[in-house]
Amino acid sequence: MKDTRDHDSLGVYGVTYTFGEKAILDSVSFEMDSGEVLALLGPNGAGKSSLLKIIAGILEPSSVGPAKISLQIRLRGEELGTNRSQVQSRARLMTYVGPELRAEFPLTAYETVMMGRLCHHPDLFMNFSENDLKAVEGAMKRCFCWEYRDRDLNTLSGGERQLVALARAVAQESRILLLDEVLSKMDLHHQAKIGRLIRELASEGKSIILVSHDVNLASEWAHTALFLFKGNVIARGPIAEVMTEKIFLKAYPDAKLHAEKILLPERRRFSSEDKTFVSRPRIRQSVFEVDQNLQ
Repeated sequence: MKDTRDHDSLGVYGVTYTFGEKAILDSVSFEMDSGEVLALLGPNGAGKSSLLKIIAGILEPSSVGPAKISLQIRLRGEELGTNRSQVQSRARLMTYVGPELRAEFPLTAYETVMMGRLCHHPDLFMNFSENDLKAVEGAMKRCFCWEYRDRDLNTLSGGERQLVALARAVAQESRILLLDEVLSKMDLHHQAKIGRLIRELASEGKSIILVSHDVNLASEWAHTALFLFKGNVIARGPIAEVMTEKIFLKAYPDAKLHAEKILLPERRRFSSEDKTFVSRPRIRQSVFEVDQNLQ
């Protein structure tokens, strides 16, 4: 399939992932522009993390064995390779950030972020350049973790490690960021700060896919959304069009939702009528609660 969008766009086509008889992803396709933040939403087990790992190349295409994966990825009109032999060039294009950051041997926060620069060097045993040092310092300051740069990674809290992981991704300077529940352990203060940073990175031309179970925050930061349910795309489009009660009840059939009228802010460039009211579900921080907890 040919990508017909402009040359700054990312196209992901026909992602299919089966394990034995179970279909984890079923022909998932989407496109996104440079500078776009896409919220990837859906219940547990919908295939969100698997989709990001396949795009990143962590899960490789395979036609043998119990796990079978097939897909095509195009960036700026060119097809990308999907095997690990191209891992270094791929890392310069896209970065996957998972919900957990662990180190099996002692590393400081600074050393962890510096690892994001390795994809820019053919030789692992080299001296980092002045540009590398500036990129790491700048990324840690932007991600609010410069103050504990000299601390051992394993002494940091879960939320602090997530800030370090995000700083490593920023220092890597990839065009595409794949963020898989990277804010789940941060306090509300840092979630708000990182949300603004995500929009800043998008304004600089980065394409960002954000997996989050907090749909309120995701809707504030993202331009568009894609809903997955049992490995299938059930909705894709601008936030104002897909954040509807009908779609939420399809994705989360047992959830109690409370819809309210909200005013879309001017920055929603995808809305043709920014100053009109639209109905959108409002879900609490814990996402879904039974009746007695909502009283």
